[in-house]
Amino acid sequence: MHIPKKLFGLIMTAVLLRMIGCNKNENARLAQMADEHLQRQAEQNRQMSDLHREVAEGSRRLVEADAKARQEMVAAQRQLQTEHAQVGQQRDALENERREIALQRHREPIIAAAVLNVGLLLACLLPLVLCWRLLHGKVEPADDQVVAEVLIEDLVRHEPLLLPRLQDHRALVYRDGDDGEAQTLLDDSDDTSRPI
Repeated sequence: MHIPKKLFGLIMTAVLLRMIGCNKNENARLAQMADEHLQRQAEQNRQMSDLHREVAEGSRRLVEADAKARQEMVAAQRQLQTEHAQVGQQRDALENERREIALQRHREPIIAAAVLNVGLLLACLLPLVLCWRLLHGKVEPADDQVVAEVLIEDLVRHEPLLLPRLQDHRALVYRDGDDGEAQTLLDDSDDTSRPI
């Protein structure tokens, strides 16, 4: 136990005075003062011990609270790093999506122009292909009898399809091979059939 210097000085003074041989009353009074002083010193020592115990307890609690705070801070820092990594991944995904959209915006007008140009090219080539097909296709010569029938039918009609109607023309006559009679087909000039 540590005794303060003042207290030690008082105790020594009390002991010296007692040795010197002062009066009994004074000695009793000094002894009583020394006892009181020792009791006070013991009480102070007890209070100091309690105080040291409380300080030690407070220090222990402070160390525990500091350790707990450090653990919480480490956990919070780990969580922050995890969230930061997630934000980084989301930012990278967003950047990739932005690049895709930019590439798509750049590509779509090119594709649309290409489709339009191909459509125009096909529209221009279609008549040429049709003409080539008509010019290089196989054409079979028409039968003379069929041509003759079509021309005769066109001549007989009131509204001809192939040849225009003449205003002043005579009827056409043909001879039948069996009886030799001449027959008129049509005469517009005077509504009478006359052989030519």
